[in-house]
Amino acid sequence: MEESITLTIDGIKVNVKKGTTILQAAKEAGIDIPTLCFLKEINEVGDCRMCIVEVEGRKGFATSCIQKVEQGMIVHTHTPSVLEARRVILDLIISNHAKDCLTCTRSRKL
Repeated sequence: MEESITLTIDGIKVNVKKGTTILQAAKEAGIDIPTLCFLKEINEVGDCRMCIVEVEGRKGFATSCIQKVEQGMIVHTHTPSVLEARRVILDLIISNHAKDCLTCTRSRKL
């Protein structure tokens, strides 16, 4: 029998199997966490940092697409500090972007 982990995400108790990421656990609870670089089983590296969350008792933010859940973990996905950090991250990504999305060949691959 697989070991299960119970954690709390945005006040919702979630029970998932050991080895699950925070992002996967949040999805199971119906909680949306934004992502840019995450592609399940293709690109799970946490480079864009858009999926950051706060974990009680820890400094800084956790990248939810790669951070595994832990027993009793308490996660907050949309606090003012998380939302502000995501805004800054997105601003930094966009500031270094060509902004030719409508004509970019990558937009045709979606």
